[in-house]
Amino acid sequence: MQVQTQEEIIKLQPRGVITIPKRLREGLFDDAGIAKIKRLGRKLIIEPVKTLSYPVRSYTDKELREFFELDEEETKELKTKGLV
Repeated sequence: MQVQTQEEIIKLQPRGVITIPKRLREGLFDDAGIAKIKRLGRKLIIEPVKTLSYPVRSYTDKELREFFELDEEETKELKTKGLV
């Protein structure tokens, strides 16, 4: 799958403010939406952030390991019973 590259030259305003051209924003960013920006070497990457209308919990690495271990155990059990 090829990714189409679009680029524009923009002017950095005082205090670091930039305007993302409309044709680059379309389909990615909502009006007054939220964006995440990160530095990768000598590049800045700006990505849209989608917010949810309900709270979301973050899980620790330990909790995730426990979930995956439980899932693996349950999958094995279901396979032995011929249900998966």
